[in-house]
Amino acid sequence: MNLEALKEKYFEKLEKAKEFHYRKKTGFEVAEELKKALDALLKPAFKEFFGKWDIPVALFALGGYGRGELNFHSDIDVNLIYAGKLSEAHTEDIEGFYYFLLSLNRDLGFSPRSVDEALELSKSDLSIFTNILQRRFLTGEEEIEEKLGGLLSEFIRKNRKNLVNEILSARRDRYRRFYGTVYYQEPNVKESKGGLRDLHEAFWIAKVVFGIENYSGFLDRKILDRQSFREAISAYDFLLRVRNQLHLLAGRKSDILSFEMQREVATFFGFPLDRQGVELFMKNYFNSATDIAVTTKEVIKTSLEELQEEKKEFPFILSENREDFGEFFAERGTLYIKEEFKSSILKEPKLVLKGFKILQETGYSMSAETFSIFKLSAETQKNRFRGKRVLREFKGILKNQKRLSFVLEAMHDTKVLGALIPDFERLRGHFQYDTYHKFTTDIHSILTVRELEKLEEKGTNETSVQEKEKLSQILKDLEKPQTLYVAALFHDIGKGKPGKHEIVGSKLTEKYTSVMGFSEEEIEEISWLVRNHLLMSHLAFRRDITDPNLIEKFKEECKTEEKLKKLFLLTYADIKAVGPGAWDNWKSSLLWQLYNTTYNLFVENKTAEELIEEKLKRRREKVKELLKGKIKPESVERFFKNADRDYLITYSSSEISKHLLMMKEIRREGREYEFYHESFPDMGYTKLTIVTKYRRGLFNRVAGLLSYLGINIKGANINRAIEDDCDCMVYTIQVSTVADEALPCDTVERLEKKLRELYEGRLNFEEIEVVMRPKAFRRNVPIPETKVKVDNRTSEKYTIVEVSTLDRLGVLYTITKILLEEKTRLRRALITTEGNRVIDSFYITDMDYKKITDEERINSLKERIEEAIRP
Repeated sequence: MNLEALKEKYFEKLEKAKEFHYRKKTGFEVAEELKKALDALLKPAFKEFFGKWDIPVALFALGGYGRGELNFHSDIDVNLIYAGKLSEAHTEDIEGFYYFLLSLNRDLGFSPRSVDEALELSKSDLSIFTNILQRRFLTGEEEIEEKLGGLLSEFIRKNRKNLVNEILSARRDRYRRFYGTVYYQEPNVKESKGGLRDLHEAFWIAKVVFGIENYSGFLDRKILDRQSFREAISAYDFLLRVRNQLHLLAGRKSDILSFEMQREVATFFGFPLDRQGVELFMKNYFNSATDIAVTTKEVIKTSLEELQEEKKEFPFILSENREDFGEFFAERGTLYIKEEFKSSILKEPKLVLKGFKILQETGYSMSAETFSIFKLSAETQKNRFRGKRVLREFKGILKNQKRLSFVLEAMHDTKVLGALIPDFERLRGHFQYDTYHKFTTDIHSILTVRELEKLEEKGTNETSVQEKEKLSQILKDLEKPQTLYVAALFHDIGKGKPGKHEIVGSKLTEKYTSVMGFSEEEIEEISWLVRNHLLMSHLAFRRDITDPNLIEKFKEECKTEEKLKKLFLLTYADIKAVGPGAWDNWKSSLLWQLYNTTYNLFVENKTAEELIEEKLKRRREKVKELLKGKIKPESVERFFKNADRDYLITYSSSEISKHLLMMKEIRREGREYEFYHESFPDMGYTKLTIVTKYRRGLFNRVAGLLSYLGINIKGANINRAIEDDCDCMVYTIQVSTVADEALPCDTVERLEKKLRELYEGRLNFEEIEVVMRPKAFRRNVPIPETKVKVDNRTSEKYTIVEVSTLDRLGVLYTITKILLEEKTRLRRALITTEGNRVIDSFYITDMDYKKITDEERINSLKERIEEAIRP
């Protein structure tokens, strides 16, 4: 058969493999078909190119092809290995074979090497070593395999420990590149923690240490028990099928289970097309990935223990470093179960918790067998784990802040946490189909505890040293920090149940902490923190925190300084644990402002109103001092009497002084407006200030202009300020680049130019609206629901319209245009982004500066906004 006919036959077999996949055959069965198809092509092709060679030569399948685990667009890794010296004719044959392989249009790994070269490269390059370690002889001279195999075995025998350490080092590096957790929301099916590569590495290590030839060696050598082996192989097969579907959907090698792909892959696996279907599919994925991550960790641990045993010259002599813990003992930083207690520990959850307490106190790791026994106990003794006696032992772990997140993660991995708290078992792998939350709910809860622990450490990402020190001091000042850590673990326990998760979670928390034996005071505080864990971020990011009534109400809700401090720290840890980028300088500044203002109410023991009156008196005198010789003191007095109180509360003495001079300039020069900007690169934003004669709808136009220029709006204040004969409005708008950085100078210059055109009536808004019009395409990512709420309770003076929708160009412009058309006055615009969702809050009145209370008008306003912005 000629080469073209062989290729045609190969592609026919690929189609057959696709049929296998779509008929829902296992991943291993599909891989076998792909392997046989490629074998049937390469073996005769080898004979065609190398059959007449006068030196020994052989062809080997490497990597995934060597293991027989190809996916549809996997790399084809093959090695041509020979003994002897290549002639020019040999080189021409190799080139011909190489171009033949290229004609398959597949990613190719092909290297011709002598036996000695293959061995030397294996010694210096880990990826080459692991590829050759998994080699499979395809065809050619078997003496090549015998020689290479012998030399490689000798190298492995002499370098076992170093090779294992190199593989573990590569594993750690890979984990760091992929966020170090199974539970990242857009995982790499091959490379993320819990991905296919985890099992490959465990296999390499077990092959180096135990000499196993395939996965069944895990059982044969008693590295895994039958249950763990079944779980790992089943999970691995599931991931193979997921990867195959990703490859077929993309038409190329594609390993990221991105939001765009999740719905498509979920549908293939029979899940509903809706959001819930995706979440259920991803829960399955994370459970499978967890099984692989946990089981391969067990394999590695057993292999390391085997290496340590080999070093003992007299294993029957007890080590001097052995520590005794009753039913347990520890050696070289690893906790073991004494032989005579294995059966009783399996049946007695209290003893399992004793083991975890030892881990918490010492920081030791579990031996592979200890891990297996704890896991088996959790799976078989659930009812006993949930008894009051055992849960009270768990309380001891929760109230000890030492290494709490470490021991909670270990309990989660062994399924003990879910055995103790059924709602954590329910949340295992709980996936939220949105672009804000980067991790699943279960690991997010543990990470929230970890973020609190980090405040005791030297550094923490995305938090400045100064801020970390201030947060750390607040933590140190707490009288009873234990309740904060418990609340951090339980804060999202209500997710996945009907109703508001913070309310549901508070009731569940109350139930669990009561059974655990916490005091009534502790139960009340923990459940209060869970119930209110969203309150502080809601107020800071969506409400006007210069409003004294809002601050007063928030203080009343907190009741004590201790609760305020704990809620602030929980809010911080919760946001940080969402994932990279969730915490930024803008959010930090708003939360600190709310915290400090409320804290001062406790310290001063005065009302918010009293503190504000005192502040305004000081501010007025400071402005007089700053403007001495420029503006008469009586003019300043009139200004403080006539200006909107909101304005006077919002701005500092230096800002007010600057605004007054600008108003004077406007009046004297007959100008329409004055503009300036201040850059805050450390905070990631630029503050734009426009002091202007009144122009109805100006903010709407400025919002459109900023969107047109690709400038991100973070917040805005709009206030009336009267200076003698100049009735002006002051607009301050906090903006950033799309990368959350302060604006570069050239962008500010473009803005100033466009602002002049706007005031001169030369700006073409039809052109701007065309630019902001939604494009005909968008990424297939989770689209947040559009909601419009009206709040007439929070503020005494303003109606608050809160809009939540997909973040995109022109949303703010569209909303403010409707507010303008509906004859309202806008005084505040607060913008918060969570992933691809934007939450905008608008403080408005009617044209007579009164709250809008008419239900018909409110409903009309909501309907118009919803219709205009729905994606």
